[in-house]
Amino acid sequence: MEKIIAFDMDGTVAETFPVIFDSFRRTVHDYTGKWISNQVILATFGANEIGMLKELVPDYSDEVLKTFHENYRRAHLQLRHPFEGIEKLIKELHERKVITPMITGKGEQSLQVSLDSLGLSDSFSPVLSGSPDGSIKAKQFGDVIKQYGATKEDMAYIGDAPSDVTACNEAGIKCYSAAWSINAKTKELEKLNPDDTYTSVDQLREKLINE
Repeated sequence: MEKIIAFDMDGTVAETFPVIFDSFRRTVHDYTGKWISNQVILATFGANEIGMLKELVPDYSDEVLKTFHENYRRAHLQLRHPFEGIEKLIKELHERKVITPMITGKGEQSLQVSLDSLGLSDSFSPVLSGSPDGSIKAKQFGDVIKQYGATKEDMAYIGDAPSDVTACNEAGIKCYSAAWSINAKTKELEKLNPDDTYTSVDQLREKLINE
């Protein structure tokens, strides 16, 4: 098992996509009068909320971001638990002295809302959020490796997106693809990462803990 196993948030730790879709849809409607689809929102993924909102709201301002965070907190009241098995997996990794960072494209504020809402505020360290300019995960993987004086072979990442596989390949680390969300791109993940795509948390836990 790797010494450092980092986690993505959305679609990996919890089923946050309905929260995300609702928050963006309401915010965009508040400022443009238009209702947008999930696919339009997904097309902006990679950047954090600032970058996404700049694409979705022509007259973006700090007030738009404030409204989004209000909508996000409200929507998250309906989601209070991570995926089944996540807490057990994290606990068992910690028992084995595995370092568990959180590395996500989410913005810092919305990420903290999710961690607090899910009861996971103390589960991850370090916690690294995203950039408005697009994904910086490959660089962040390298930063964590340097922080702990580790090697590329010492680190792995659990993420649900095909782009996570690409970022891991770029950084030279192992990727465990999480295909247990309702929005998982399972076939694409299996094509990109055929030996390490998992359709349940328990399946991945069996791989990590019992092998």
